Amino acid sequence: MVNGTAGVSGYRKKTKEELIKAIDECKSLSQLFALIQHEHITVQMQSQFGASNIKTPNLEHNKIIDNKDTPMERLRARIRTAVEESR
Repeated sequence: MVNGTAGVSGYRKKTKEELIKAIDECKSLSQLFALIQHEHITVQMQSQFGASNIKTPNLEHNKIIDNKDTPMERLRARIRTAVEESR
């Protein structure tokens, strides 16, 4: 334990710039979640459409791909925002 928290052996915390770059370079959800865990990032997710009975927008797959509006990209953006606001 380091300062009351369990650390990952051999892991050095990243600076804000290094962390944002690492977030952008992640290729998988497991890499993103590892960064969240190792860096102790707190991410507040938005509620889903079904929770508030708001109609789900129907998007064509080309719009999702062209706009890079995939779940992975949305999560990456939320993590990046959490890092920028907290450090």
